[in-house]
Amino acid sequence: MKLYLAGPMSGIPQFNYPAFMEAAENLREEGYDVRNPAELDTPEVKAQAVASTDGMFNPDGGIGGQTWGDFLRKDVKIVADEVDGVCLLPGWANSRGARLEAYVALTVQKPVFYYFRWYDGETGEVKTGVEKMGEEFIMRTITQNTLDQGDTTRYGGTK
Repeated sequence: MKLYLAGPMSGIPQFNYPAFMEAAENLREEGYDVRNPAELDTPEVKAQAVASTDGMFNPDGGIGGQTWGDFLRKDVKIVADEVDGVCLLPGWANSRGARLEAYVALTVQKPVFYYFRWYDGETGEVKTGVEKMGEEFIMRTITQNTLDQGDTTRYGGTK
């Protein structure tokens, strides 16, 4: 199954690339074909993202000359046309982009999964997995968090 990774990036140091890379690696080990937005960026965008201490877009040019909208345009197309489902990373509900990607997946009738990690006390290992999420729960979460997050200025928007 080909999955698109969605999760929080903006406002997190290094645009949360380390979490995306780790999740992609773990999911591939479990046999998934993963589309990771952090791997799809240009070398210039990757360099600027990894160097970012606050994960904030430059209001004069985004990252590598790309705006938040430029990234979303590419990501929404991937979700709608190129993958079998979306896998949400922890913190997804606080991310406007991840909420939109989850909504697009549901709209085109693709399954949405949640990526999780847990500590196995018997083996001492950190394990990972995915679980399919219910459509009603996703829609409630998207709606509630969108209403709760009225301030869009951190994403380059205006009030």
